Amino acid sequence: MLNDVILLEYFTAQSNINFKEKKSIFKEAIKLSNKLAINFSRNKKINKIHLLRNKSLKIIKNKKILTHKICKKNTQEKILSKFKSKTKLLLISPESESENLSLHKKLSKKFTLLNSSLQNIEIFSSKLKTCESLKKKKINTINIEKELKENIRYVSKPEFGAGSTNIIIFTKRNKIKNQKKTVIQKYYEGKKGSFAMLCYKKDFQIICCNEQLLEFKNNKIYQFGLIIGGLESYRKQIYELGKEICNHFPNLFGYIGVDIVKEKNNWKVIEINPRFTSSYVGLEQAYGKEVINLISEFYINKKFTCKNYKLKKKVNIYF
Repeated sequence: MLNDVILLEYFTAQSNINFKEKKSIFKEAIKLSNKLAINFSRNKKINKIHLLRNKSLKIIKNKKILTHKICKKNTQEKILSKFKSKTKLLLISPESESENLSLHKKLSKKFTLLNSSLQNIEIFSSKLKTCESLKKKKINTINIEKELKENIRYVSKPEFGAGSTNIIIFTKRNKIKNQKKTVIQKYYEGKKGSFAMLCYKKDFQIICCNEQLLEFKNNKIYQFGLIIGGLESYRKQIYELGKEICNHFPNLFGYIGVDIVKEKNNWKVIEINPRFTSSYVGLEQAYGKEVINLISEFYINKKFTCKNYKLKKKVNIYF
């Protein structure tokens, strides 16, 4: 039983928040952390949700959700020091600048993290290591390109990056110089999407199959939303891809997001996010309460309690 659980979402748990600088990211982060706290609080087996967030953000009025206000005088470190050792902690942190990896290392010294293993965090925080690991396991993925050819469009992205931040489309002739710590891949015209799954050892369950909403502006790619359930017609193929991932990476744990692209008749992995992703926000509306209950029960018992839920309707969510 999860008596108490700490919910730490990176962006909303900072002492200083510049909402103007990263408006869309904070909006997305607040929605996700609110949904998680409220949904987990519904479960009778959970006694208290300790939500760490900046003092300027609204408090969720719920008897089971205790908000710990973070500011310069009352820092994240100071608040966490008051909790008992081995308290359960759910960390949601981006791969940008290896934030997820750094926090995981730091917090695991005291808390029991409800996250994937440190080894998996280290692999999937890096797009380069992700590609190398997937290729080694013979899982369909997009190659990292070292030699560029004429008349082919490529994508440049930060090796340690989250979402669609700084993703640039270019050709050999207009390659952008002096970019540090980036990876280059071919740009594929096929349908792009993502799926979420729950993983524990080699057992897993596909949660949702989504289509990505993208826009192109000034040679950059921006993901501005998702169609939750938009790729349900491909669930069987996605299931096989999820099975390969979980079989080869048995230390993945919990909610895992996987970005994919369709090339001809095959789906290829773009990247793997070992954490809750924005798709969670639209799950209940698209698939019903059953899937929300399934997820919270999984984090308590590490068992899949419901496998018969179906898509009720496709839902668009915007970042």
